[in-house]
Formats: sequence, C-alpha cells, structure tokens
Amino acid sequence: MKIYLSLALCLILSCAPMLCKMDPSIALNYSEDKAPKKYVSFISISYGAVKVPLKLEKDGSKYTVHASRIPGLSFDKEGFCANGVCLDLPFGPDGIIFGALLTGEEKVSCSSEGMTLSRQMGNYLIKHHFKDGQLSKVEILDRKKEKLITLNYGLRTKEGYYKRVKVSFEGLSITINIEEVSF
Repeated sequence: MKIYLSLALCLILSCAPMLCKMDPSIALNYSEDKAPKKYVSFISISYGAVKVPLKLEKDGSKYTVHASRIPGLSFDKEGFCANGVCLDLPFGPDGIIFGALLTGEEKVSCSSEGMTLSRQMGNYLIKHHFKDGQLSKVEILDRKKEKLITLNYGLRTKEGYYKRVKVSFEGLSITINIEEVSF
C-alpha cells in the first residue's frame, strides 16, 4: 500500500508545475530597455514564394519603414500594417528583431521544457518561452478576439539580433528574415 501511495505522490509531483526563480541574465538580456535606441535594419518578409524586402530605421522612439512594393506599410508599437490590413502586436519591432520584450511585470513558471514568463497586457496574455536561457517562442493570446499569434525565434547573432522569426496566426505563416542590422 505504501509503495502505491509513494508512486502516486511521485506521479502527482512530476506533473505539477515547478517553482523557480527568474534568471537575472534573461531579465537583463531580453528587457524592453535593452533594445538599441538607434539602428538601421534590412529585413525581408516571406509568405510562400512572395518575398518583400524593406528597410527599418529607428531613431529614439520613432520608426520609419521603407518598402518599395508596399507603399502603405507601417511597423511600430501599434502593430504591423500593410495597405490597411493590420496584425496587432503588443510590442514593436524591437521585440521581433532583438527579442526585447520583457517589462519586469512577468510571472515566472518552469517546466521540463524550460522557463515561461507570462503577463497580462490589456486584452492580451503574453507568454515568453525560454529554453537553455534563450528566447525560443512567444505566444500572444488576444482574449477579446480569441486569436493566437505565435512567434518562433531562430538563432540569435553575437550582435544580439535574431536572423529569423516565424510568425503564425489564423493558419497563415510568414517569416521575417533580418538580413543586417547596423548601429
């Protein structure tokens, strides 16, 4: 009887979320404040065989987007818009390019896959998933519209930006390739 009770307790504890502390290096490396104040980035956005190159400039809190194929393109903290069709994101280009997403208001939880930092921001529930101290995925649930946007991050360069981020929403998938960033 004691063996069965011990096995049941082990099973329950193995399925329970693990308590953990915030890794200070994650908070430092992925803070919104960590993003550069000024940079120029050359990006291409791919959807299937369609590839749209653009240039993104940041100077302080102002973002400027240059795209020859899409004249009505904007990309800032309000979201990503092309010709009147907008994808709402609760963060700006710095979050995609540099992974600068954390505000310090996140709650920490751990699992066997890694650490998850989550926060509520208006209608959004945002979950930042870290594996081996690196940002791997961000899930954004718009509770009002009941839509999920997922960002899967590729490798981070030694300069601190991501070369590739895959964005999935409503059955669509686009890839953001960061070709170059100059500071």
